[in-house]
Amino acid sequence: MIDGPNRRNIRPPPPPPPPAPKRETQPQQVANKPRGFSPASAFESPTSKRAPVALTTPFAARTDTPAFTPAAARTDGPAPAPGQHGFVGQTAAPAPGDPGFVGPVATPPEVLEASREVEQAYASGGAEAAAEELREQAEELDDPAKVDALISSSQETIDRLSTDLANGARENSVDQDTNREALRDLDATMNLAGEAGKDRVATSIAQKLADAIPAGSDQLWQFDDALGELAEDGIGSTLSARVAEKLINDFGRVEAGNALLNTSTDAINEVRADYEAKAEDLSKVEQRLNEELGQLGPALTPEEVEAYKEAFWERPENAQIRDEALAAGDKLSETLAASTEQLEALAAQGDTDAQKTLFESYSALAKTPNHADEALLFAGRINQNAGLANALRGEYGEDFEKKLADELIAPAVGNAQAEAIAEAGEGGFDAAMEKFASLVSGLETAQSLHDIPGDFRQMMDDIRAIRAGTYSPDQAQDLLNSWDDKSPLGKSLAVATFGLGLYDLPSQLAEGEYLEALKNTLTTSAAGIELTSGILSTIGKAGAAADVAKFGAKFLPILGLGADAIQAYQDIQALRDGVSPGDIFNLAGSVVSLVGDVAGFIPVAGTAVDVVATVLGETLRLVGGLLNGDFGPDLEDFDLGEVRDILHETLGLSDAEVQLLVANTKNGYGERLQELGLEPEQIRELLTQTEPPLFAFSGGLGDYVPFGNPNPMFETLAAFGLSGDEAFRFIQEHGDALAAFETVIADPYNAEASLGNALASGDFSAFREHALDVLPDDVADALRPYLNATPDTEYFEN
Repeated sequence: MIDGPNRRNIRPPPPPPPPAPKRETQPQQVANKPRGFSPASAFESPTSKRAPVALTTPFAARTDTPAFTPAAARTDGPAPAPGQHGFVGQTAAPAPGDPGFVGPVATPPEVLEASREVEQAYASGGAEAAAEELREQAEELDDPAKVDALISSSQETIDRLSTDLANGARENSVDQDTNREALRDLDATMNLAGEAGKDRVATSIAQKLADAIPAGSDQLWQFDDALGELAEDGIGSTLSARVAEKLINDFGRVEAGNALLNTSTDAINEVRADYEAKAEDLSKVEQRLNEELGQLGPALTPEEVEAYKEAFWERPENAQIRDEALAAGDKLSETLAASTEQLEALAAQGDTDAQKTLFESYSALAKTPNHADEALLFAGRINQNAGLANALRGEYGEDFEKKLADELIAPAVGNAQAEAIAEAGEGGFDAAMEKFASLVSGLETAQSLHDIPGDFRQMMDDIRAIRAGTYSPDQAQDLLNSWDDKSPLGKSLAVATFGLGLYDLPSQLAEGEYLEALKNTLTTSAAGIELTSGILSTIGKAGAAADVAKFGAKFLPILGLGADAIQAYQDIQALRDGVSPGDIFNLAGSVVSLVGDVAGFIPVAGTAVDVVATVLGETLRLVGGLLNGDFGPDLEDFDLGEVRDILHETLGLSDAEVQLLVANTKNGYGERLQELGLEPEQIRELLTQTEPPLFAFSGGLGDYVPFGNPNPMFETLAAFGLSGDEAFRFIQEHGDALAAFETVIADPYNAEASLGNALASGDFSAFREHALDVLPDDVADALRPYLNATPDTEYFEN
């Protein structure tokens, strides 16, 4: 009986293989994988390259079965002789020139030359020189198939190199520097190779180590020490994981294999830690962008929002943080993909380091939009591999399925869906649904997981029902009624249901009563606001990750939902009590960002432009209101230098104009002017006026500070029914009379003529007469033509 660590010698049924590293793209892949990361568009780097996703077919299981089965001997008479009818036997292979002749595949001359260079390097410089030359030649070939051919042609040299390293591990005769550099180069070569090349190198090293290291020994001297040193830089996991798996499962060197496996998991964990730190840095930058856009938004057109975002990410310091986070995520994906098949096999056999490394690394990838699909596919492999599922359950306890659902699958679903939508592009819902369905197919049928598959089947059914118009508002209400009891996965799947279900909704549903009924249900409760915020976050990532020039209008049903949610928050007191300003601010930030992405790519006239205009107005109006209260960025936390530079570049504003714009929007004046119906350009013109400044005071040295309170003037204009261009012209001419308007609103001796009484009674005549009596003659004369106009009572509802 084999017990303890030697159990790893028992090979379980081979698990389904993981996807190949994404750099090894297969030709059948249709679309490139998009960029994207967060509600504010984290990973929009135009310089970083990333291969499309490609899933490889499973490798054939090793077998001793003959390649052909001989024909059974005849039992009913003599066997036909060669040339007779019915003869079955070997036939001569076609000769050169005959039809069907296939000669040996010639090795490309550049590969043969590269192989000779590797051989010469070994002859002149030994193992370290040969490994370096092998890596350099592989980089020059830059083709996995050619690198595989190079490794095959150089097999004898690689075997000699492996023997030198293995003997050094046995005798402690190769110093750590030599081991480190040789192993670094071999690992790099394996990362450039295809599966066949990786397997050849790993087999060579494992075989020579097995020959050199006594059974039961884990003493590899400076061989594993060198790999441990490389692991500190996140290097070497491809080589160490594959060699470790072969030592354990092919050559019975469990202890030596475990020593190498430790270096593999250390390397992956180092890469993961680096990614998580860089992702945190990026999150802070994105939050700053949201704050800047939220505050300045009322004074920016949709096109100017987009220009601001572009300028923000073009700043070297912001671009560096974004690109480093993107590169770190790509490195984690590639490092994990290179060894995940071996780690999953070892995890299924009980190796706790492999189990933890897999779970924690895929949980990190779940939080990225351009690698979250890999996390979903990993979860699917767990469902389909009883050995792996049971081993993970043994490590994490009976609640493992809940841990998997809430910590890995829940964040992965929305990010993977955003990626599917962005990748689908002009293909719209059908292409996005096909991609998304392929990612979750491994989770729809209960195999090793019990509860999760049923939830995924329900999600897919509900998406199809929304598309068919058969998912009723009552069903949506039932979902919201149970919202507080839902797990993180339950909420994530609900967001995914509506995110994909409403995306690119057929016109007969989007333009009829069906969409309005769903929107009304989703925007009248705190649960609905939370759900809507999740939907907009997901769709915002898709918009940021893709070129929406050709399919931006497909986002419009969801943009309309966002506008309704923001309006509902303003109109329904219960929502103000049940929804935090922070949640609404995040919703607003997602919508502002997406509007910026869509701006300029919609029809010049018609429903589409109306929806975007409504969304932008409602969103930025809300954000301005939030910033005018207790929520929002403090000026000391607002990067004034960054804002100044960007507004210089995109709008040509002077330092003084930037200072005025930032201060006035901080006080909420932009939002109030927007409620009066002014356009962004008009708002910006008023708030940046310097000769004289309307709502600020200048000491004559170009330094402006807020002065006065224009809100009483805004309220008076609304009471007289002025809006849009009329309000804009009035403020231009009389905006310096702030003190007089304060008297109109705050006069304690005219209760019957107060604004409050007018709002309560609906009769504004007494208030208007009082205002004309109190205001200076020129101001009163400008208002007199509006004495009988319809008041703008909606202004006072916000």
